[in-house]
Amino acid sequence: MKTVEANKVLHLLLALALGSVALALPGRQTQTTPDAEEQFTRLIRPVEGSDLFLAYCASCHGPDAKGAGPAASPLNAKVPDLTLLASNNRGHFPASRARQVIVGDNIVASHGSREMPIWGPIFHQVEADMDWGNVRVDNLVKYLESIQAPTASNPPTGAELYSQHCAACHGNDLKGSGPAPAPFKAPPDLTTLARRHGGKFPDAYVSDVLRNGIIMSAHGPAQMPIWGADFAMEKRGKPQVESRIENLTNYIKSRQAK
Repeated sequence: MKTVEANKVLHLLLALALGSVALALPGRQTQTTPDAEEQFTRLIRPVEGSDLFLAYCASCHGPDAKGAGPAASPLNAKVPDLTLLASNNRGHFPASRARQVIVGDNIVASHGSREMPIWGPIFHQVEADMDWGNVRVDNLVKYLESIQAPTASNPPTGAELYSQHCAACHGNDLKGSGPAPAPFKAPPDLTTLARRHGGKFPDAYVSDVLRNGIIMSAHGPAQMPIWGADFAMEKRGKPQVESRIENLTNYIKSRQAK
């Protein structure tokens, strides 16, 4: 009986010993999960703006930043197109506002939870005794500015165009009281255009004169610059040239004598 019990104990000890050896053999070790610090270090390592965008923003805003990322559809709020930030801000990229949103300054959700993470605290985590938080935020803001869709600058108002191009001859009051530099003759009173055209302002005629100039006399210089050509020479696209002519025409129309 004692012999049987001794054999059982011997077999148990042998099995435990073989199991320990098997666990120690190369290729048989169990996979260990990296600790939290190692995972976090890898998570925030990028400092380049494009890398940061792909790591933190593309899941919602999409790789092209137009708001169609894979995580966008479940969100309550529509994810904005980040390439239109300048276009939606009168052609100027709102760098300060973009930085505030990224860092989380002065951002409060009116109802429910904030759907965009506050990246400031994450970006500012210290790595190897260095805080690269401000560098990350600056680089991400600069990257967003670099991907803005082209926007046409807002054309000047009619009043601004008139003051810049017409007042020298026609005067600030549009009545032809300007100094009229040589060799130009005294210009007409622009406030009486409607009166001289049967009480109706000649929009098409004025736009055509601004665009193409007036008919030149047989001798001597043209009495008025061709503003359409001048605007085009400033490397303005056709839409910009037409907007300037329209704005200037409407301004002259608004100054007609009653």
